[in-house]
Amino acid sequence: VVEYKETKYWKQRRDVLVKQLGREPKSLLDVGCETGDFLMLFPKVQSRQGVELSKFSVDIAAKRGLIVHNEFLENIEFKQKFEVVTAFAILEHLAEPHKFLNKLETLVEDNGILLILIPTHECFKAKFMNFIRRRWKMNSPPEHLNFYSRLFLDQHLSGKGYTLEKRYFDSGGNFNPLSRIPFVGRLTALLVSLADKWIFASVPFFDHMYSIYRKKQTKGVENSINT
Repeated sequence: VVEYKETKYWKQRRDVLVKQLGREPKSLLDVGCETGDFLMLFPKVQSRQGVELSKFSVDIAAKRGLIVHNEFLENIEFKQKFEVVTAFAILEHLAEPHKFLNKLETLVEDNGILLILIPTHECFKAKFMNFIRRRWKMNSPPEHLNFYSRLFLDQHLSGKGYTLEKRYFDSGGNFNPLSRIPFVGRLTALLVSLADKWIFASVPFFDHMYSIYRKKQTKGVENSINT
């Protein structure tokens, strides 16, 4: 149960984040961390914490030596801010997303990074499924309650002092219509992986949208105003 095995998906997420930051982060908070697979990729980080509502997952994370809070994010009083805060596939599940976002944005250090993953309806895949009158997999109430536009996220976080630095898209490793066919399925998986990285990463073809925001420096500005 506690065995950890590095996955290609999470390693790719880690590599993008480290490249954007320019180095390994000093502190990291992963909201909705499950059993801590993403956090485990940062063994040298001075402070790595998670938030997770599943007690079962929290117990596994704890056995891996991770600090994970088993509580709603809005109810936790953190003793520090973090250089990097991540929220993978959380917003679409929330009935009151503004409360979550308002708490989330307070946890990032000045000049730190906030990474948010959401399923986007503003993509070719979702529109194509609608065109052929098939259900888009992400349209699954009551599991997914809300979908958000790029404009909403950018405007909301801009008002909180964040600037969008990078946005990319991928299939989330969930798209392989030929997976059950021997050899062909493996070839299709390879082609989708290549498409995720190089062909469609910069355009909304697939439905996993990653937005990386930088929190503006405020301490220096405040000091200069005071003096």
